Amino acid sequence: MKSFSFPKSERLLNRKDFVNLNRSGKRYRTGHFTVLFKENGLIITRLGITVNRRIGNAARRNRIKRLVREFFRLNKESFQKGCDLIVIANRGAHNLAFKDVKEELDNIIFVKKNNI
Repeated sequence: MKSFSFPKSERLLNRKDFVNLNRSGKRYRTGHFTVLFKENGLIITRLGITVNRRIGNAARRNRIKRLVREFFRLNKESFQKGCDLIVIANRGAHNLAFKDVKEELDNIIFVKKNNI
C-alpha cells in the first residue's frame, strides 16, 4: 500500500536549498506555475512551494500551497526519485480548481520524464 503522507523529510525548508535550486535548476513553465527541477543525490523527492504576495492575501496564497501539496502528495510515485523541485505560483493561480492545478502540473511531469 502506498503512503499518501507528506513528512517533513520530503519538504524543502532551508533557504540554501531554495537558492541552489533557483540558480542551477531546470525550469518548466505553464500558464500559472513555474517548476524548477534538480537532482539532489538523495533517495527521496523533496518539494518546495513559493507564492509571492502579489498573488493575493494570505488566504489565497495558502490555498495555492494546499492545492500544490495535495497534488504532490497524491502523485509522489510519478516524480523521479532523488530530485528537488520548487513550484512557483504565478498570477491567476488562486483562481484554479484542483483539477486545473493537476492538469498543469501533470503536463510538466510528463515533459520532465521524457527529457531524461
